[in-house]
Amino acid sequence: MLLIDNIFRFIQAGMELSGLMGRLPSRLGYQPTLGTELAELEERIASTGRAAITSIQAVYVPADDLTDPAAVHTFSHLSGSIVLSRKMAGEGLYPAIDPLQSRSMMLTPRVVGERHYRVAGEVRRTLAASEELKDIIAMLGIEELSREDRRVVYRARRLERFLTQPFHTTRHFTGLAGKTVALEETIEGCERILNDEFSTRPEGSLYMIGGIDEAGAHGGEGAG
Repeated sequence: MLLIDNIFRFIQAGMELSGLMGRLPSRLGYQPTLGTELAELEERIASTGRAAITSIQAVYVPADDLTDPAAVHTFSHLSGSIVLSRKMAGEGLYPAIDPLQSRSMMLTPRVVGERHYRVAGEVRRTLAASEELKDIIAMLGIEELSREDRRVVYRARRLERFLTQPFHTTRHFTGLAGKTVALEETIEGCERILNDEFSTRPEGSLYMIGGIDEAGAHGGEGAG
C-alpha cells in the first residue's frame, strides 16, 4: 500500500524548480515537463508477477477545476477517483461525493456483475439528466417542466438523499449513530428508487439512513 498526500505537492515542486531553472512555463504556469515527470513517478507504481501494490492518492484540484492540467494528468494515471463536492457539502449531503465526476475503471459487468453495472449506469444517467434541468428550474420553476422531467428530478433528489450516510466519527456532532451499509443493500435501494417505489414518500425519509428499508421510519423533509 502506498499513500500519497498529496500528489499536487510533487507537481508544485516541479513547477518551482522549473522556474528556478529558467524554463518557459506552459499552460497556467506549469512546467513544460509536467506530463513526463508525473508519468515517471506514477508508472513506477505497478504490480508485477511477484507482488501487487495499491496506491491511494489525495489530489488537490486548483480552483475545483477538473480541466486543470495537473488534475487531468494525475487522473489519467489512476484507475479510479472519488471527487468531493463543495456544493454537495453546502447542501448537507454527506459524504459529499460527486457521483458524476467520480469514476472507476473497475465498473464493468465482468468485474462487478451485470446488475451492479446496470443500476450504477442508470443512477448516473438520472443524476446527469436532473443536473441539466437545474438551470431551467432556477429560471422558470419546476412546474414548467414536463411530467416526465419532473419525475426524473424527484427521482434524482431521492437518490442524492439515499446516498448520504451518517458517520461513526461524527456522532458527537450530529447526534446520529453511524451506519455501515452493505454493497448489495445500496444497489437494491437505488434500484427501488429508480423504479419509483418511494415516489409517494417525502425525500427526507431517505436522508441519512442505512438500508432502504429504514425509509419507512423517517418522515422529515431532509436537507438541501
